[in-house]
Amino acid sequence: MTGFATAAIKKDHKIKFEKSEEDIKQLEKIEEKDVLTQSEKEQLLSELIVLLIHEKEEGNILSSIINCKKIIKLARDLKKPDLIEKYSNFLNRYEKKLEDLHLEEDTKCKSIQNQIEKYKEFIDIEENIAPEIENIPIEDLIGNINDDLVNMKDLANQVLEEHRVEIKESVKNRTIIHKKSGKAKEIHQDLEIKFEFDDSVNYIVTNTIDNTLDDPIEEAFIQDIIPYNYEILEVTLNGKPPKVESNQRKLNEGLEYSWYIPKIAKDEGIEFQYHLKPRISRTIVLPLKDRLTVIKTHSNLKEGKGKNHKIRKNKKAKKMDESGIFDAFLKFVNSFETVLNDVVLEDIIPIFYTYEVEERKTKDFPSIKESSESFVKWKLNEMPRKQSSIAEYQLIELNRIEEIKFEAYKLLQQDASKLSFFKKRFLKKRQKRAREFLKKMGFE
Repeated sequence: MTGFATAAIKKDHKIKFEKSEEDIKQLEKIEEKDVLTQSEKEQLLSELIVLLIHEKEEGNILSSIINCKKIIKLARDLKKPDLIEKYSNFLNRYEKKLEDLHLEEDTKCKSIQNQIEKYKEFIDIEENIAPEIENIPIEDLIGNINDDLVNMKDLANQVLEEHRVEIKESVKNRTIIHKKSGKAKEIHQDLEIKFEFDDSVNYIVTNTIDNTLDDPIEEAFIQDIIPYNYEILEVTLNGKPPKVESNQRKLNEGLEYSWYIPKIAKDEGIEFQYHLKPRISRTIVLPLKDRLTVIKTHSNLKEGKGKNHKIRKNKKAKKMDESGIFDAFLKFVNSFETVLNDVVLEDIIPIFYTYEVEERKTKDFPSIKESSESFVKWKLNEMPRKQSSIAEYQLIELNRIEEIKFEAYKLLQQDASKLSFFKKRFLKKRQKRAREFLKKMGFE
């Protein structure tokens, strides 16, 4: 294993990888045994130059650096000073780009953390969630509203329709594969989050990397961004708990998991699986003096408190297995120095759950609730300073096949033609899930 590739990956992603000096020397000795002939080096050099051009065009900085270093090494072996100079200059430019990218990413992460600390005054923020915040100046909205939208309440509702929290159904993946030959390639893909049914509702995303025998993988770096509308319950590598270290950081797009795999056996590939649970997703629209602030966040489903929970009222709930009952508490606090009016909070309920909800307030003030099978909307008025509204949810997982089957058929019968753009897209996503379930269970 070439030392530069490991160093580059570690530098790029700041993942700890403990390896003794003896281990490194032993690996270098193994590499030296695979001596290439002159013609094989010439061929590999040509292939690396072509690959480097492709990686540069795709904007893949780290794989370009790894390939460039291998080109320089081969050029030295083949005594090609022009190539050494050309690719050394290129390497310097790309290493500077990498350094600048690190600074930019660090700045963004610090900004996200500062934002989390700021908005903790208004909402409860789960440990692995970064709320998305948008501030929309009133003057930017006035020119776009319809004639019949004349007050702040109408503005808030319009902004909700256009800026509602997105329910994502895929994981963004970036993988850098470094082969034994020295070639490095970067892959970007969206991995679908799939619905599984095994006595309960489960969601799984799988990332598989095949290991070819002709040029096996020497090391790999894997970066997955899990959308915040899912909680991560478990991660496995080739069916077992990962023994390699990972880094996690909160990005605007989701929670990023970074993995470094240092040694991969020739006869095995890599398969990461994330086992996920959906969250309630909330959009808050705050009409303020000169702007509307939109807060998009998510809340975990926590295991229910049992039969004595005060909002468990219906007979159906009592018959359900306790493991299929969950609680969620979504809190909003007026931490401004003024009374709030026309606040809109909307909660999106995950598919294949029924729910009950009650609002608890620290002080009585006007609030209106609108609800459907998928959404609960709260409209708050005359909300005093330092007062809070807490939506207490109890969700019951439809962990009986016949119940889910009934809900799936009901979803497929719904007409999306008269819905808004977002709700139409949202319904289509749910209908896709319903079809997947029916097909998997042999009902279609």
